[in-house]
Amino acid sequence: MSYKPENQFRCTIVRGRSQNMMEDMLPIYAEIIHQLCPCTKESFVDGARKRLSKVLFKIDAFEELPSGNQKTVNNHLTETAGTLLCLYYYQKDADSGIEYVYETDSCKFILEKGDNPAFFKNLCLNMQFPNAAKKRPFVERDIQNGLGIRPLCFIVSLLYHAQQQEEKKLLSKQEIGYYVLNNLDVLKGDVLPEVVYQRIIQDRKDKIRRPKLQGENEWQHIQEQINLLELANIVEQDNKFLWLNKNEEPAIKLFVDTLNKGLFDVYKYPLNDAADFKNLIAEWRKYYGSVNDEVRILDTKFGTTLTILGREELNAHSTATQSTVDLGDEGEALVYRLEQERVRRYKERLVNKVLLLGKTKGLGYDISSLEADENPEKPEFARYIEVKATKRVTVPSFVDNWTDSLNITSKEWVAAEQYGDYYNIYRVYFTKTKTIIIRIKNPYKKYLEDKMEVFPTIYQMNFGASVIEKRYEGE
Repeated sequence: MSYKPENQFRCTIVRGRSQNMMEDMLPIYAEIIHQLCPCTKESFVDGARKRLSKVLFKIDAFEELPSGNQKTVNNHLTETAGTLLCLYYYQKDADSGIEYVYETDSCKFILEKGDNPAFFKNLCLNMQFPNAAKKRPFVERDIQNGLGIRPLCFIVSLLYHAQQQEEKKLLSKQEIGYYVLNNLDVLKGDVLPEVVYQRIIQDRKDKIRRPKLQGENEWQHIQEQINLLELANIVEQDNKFLWLNKNEEPAIKLFVDTLNKGLFDVYKYPLNDAADFKNLIAEWRKYYGSVNDEVRILDTKFGTTLTILGREELNAHSTATQSTVDLGDEGEALVYRLEQERVRRYKERLVNKVLLLGKTKGLGYDISSLEADENPEKPEFARYIEVKATKRVTVPSFVDNWTDSLNITSKEWVAAEQYGDYYNIYRVYFTKTKTIIIRIKNPYKKYLEDKMEVFPTIYQMNFGASVIEKRYEGE
């Protein structure tokens, strides 16, 4: 097994956004795609451009945007949502020749799970070289050079091996870049993580100085891959070093076990012309956007302090976010305790008026509480609370152009209209450093005032016998 660290090879990935923006936009991308698909490619592009223009630039007329802003919208749609995050794929109908767009399983997964790190874990597991996320000449180059590796699984395996050694040496990001992500021998799958580790340690002892990778051309693609692992909550980093997150042992084991599992076979696809390449892209995206069964049962756990936006910071119990229950139940339990404490501070005798009702079907809200100190004129009026929780590594920015997306049922929307000022959505953000709860009062009114968008995603169709064209009955 030959390994030469100096055998350098630049293997890039699609550049993402900042970590914070990636997490801000992920549910937005997913909701847009989920609402539009399946549909024709033309309808998809028009609809997605319109929605993204509204989100990013507060105008839904894409064609009226300056060219630079149009490019930004297109990059969000094609490069980030499509190629890097793989939330949708194109497929041509064999009979009609019409190209349709479908959401991937991972798009559905993030909407159902509400756990951003779980989504990025899945993406990192599926990431491989070679892949079809590049222009055709670069894919052909990767194939010609014999690439065959899950690079992010390799990094986790290398860090895990380092952690098992008696000396427990930390590896630098420069070493990860030079010895792994920029090394052709490793990228071809010809080198074991322990061999790379031994060489790094030996080079340190021998005081061998390797060239520093820097600048957008040499370093950006390396940092991008590390950032994806951090968004998956698998690794932590500072300016120099990279190490595993000790709270993610089951996920780390999954990455180590997946390193040598079979890759998506790019090599079996002919690349004689553009049509061949489009076929490869479609098949790659279906694979890359698939969800590993092992990831579905993983839950990201953060142990953090609690911050209520607009109020002084409160300390929650240290295990407040360490529950193994469903994310929705986790958020409801946290808000329930918060409301109990808030009402208790107002009047102890009223605490029993705070009720956790999330398991009661058809109400349109999860918690019944009281206005208490936050409505001095009507303190004992009921407050109806719907809890919507999500998990992410970064803290939401909440800047002027920040946006978020969540799903509500028809029952919840009817309740929002019915209870008006007494209906509230509590959005819970479980993040790595803190848990933040924001309160949205009277969302129905804010919708009428055009302060938020609401889109129907399920339509009920009622019909009678008069519309039936034909009836088929079995014996």
